[in-house]
Amino acid sequence: MRKFVFLFLIILSTNIYADIIKITILGSGTPRVNIDRFSQSILVEHKNDKFLFDAGRGALLRLNQSNIYPHEIDNIFFTHLHSDHILGFSDILMTGWIYHRPSPLNVFGPKGTRNFIDSTVKAFEEDIKVRSMAPEELDKNNLKANIKIISDGYVHKENGLTIEAFSVKHEPFTDAFGFKISNNNYCMVISGDTTYSEKLLEKAKNCDLLIHEIAHASEHTLKKYPKAKGVISYHTDTQQISKIINTVKPRLTILNHVLSLDGTSDNEILKQIKKNTSHEVIIAKDLMSIDLKKEIYIYKQKKL
Repeated sequence: MRKFVFLFLIILSTNIYADIIKITILGSGTPRVNIDRFSQSILVEHKNDKFLFDAGRGALLRLNQSNIYPHEIDNIFFTHLHSDHILGFSDILMTGWIYHRPSPLNVFGPKGTRNFIDSTVKAFEEDIKVRSMAPEELDKNNLKANIKIISDGYVHKENGLTIEAFSVKHEPFTDAFGFKISNNNYCMVISGDTTYSEKLLEKAKNCDLLIHEIAHASEHTLKKYPKAKGVISYHTDTQQISKIINTVKPRLTILNHVLSLDGTSDNEILKQIKKNTSHEVIIAKDLMSIDLKKEIYIYKQKKL
């Protein structure tokens, strides 16, 4: 009987662990250069699978700080093709190849993704030629990414995890996406870059975790600098995010892609948002990890 109970507990704990979705914010920033806040990249781990959502500046360095090797990344999803979301892709592609990636990358992205990847490979043609020869003799076939051009409603399923792409508003991009990621027990949404989006409200309703972009500029800044007003128009400001959170009602909201056009601090941005919502909201930091489970657990990856 004791053996049976012990075996049951092992099976139960294994199943509970298998349901956990682990998220690591590799880059929480914007195109601005900041050693503490690299540009956009989010790692999602489920069971033994790893999924990268965007590959901004320094993504591979943050993966290294998370004790993940370049060739362990098999699947990359692009929200859109702004440079701060794709600058780190070539590093992952080429360095992963040097680390003997066993098969081509699977890349899911909007129109233009194929041209971007083909152009990236072409830019490294001299390096590829040399490394394909002795003594390295790397396999060129593992640089031929499997590319899937996604559209609104595209669904990818793998090993109990479902990833659904949905359109968001990030003009002048006509193809920009958020992602809904779920297993049998938990659900999370990554907004990508967007202003207030009805589609996001629909997909994120009652999800456990919402990772949403945030942008801020004071009224003085918006009046004085027309460009700032234009930039804010295709991002989500503090009033809009409060409305989104109050409608969606996630267990936790993490504000990412933190764009402060006037130098307002994270704490002040958060203070403004919390005036209008009682739901739990925090601001993302690089190497912040989240275990999405019955009790959401937030911790910091140790830097090397």
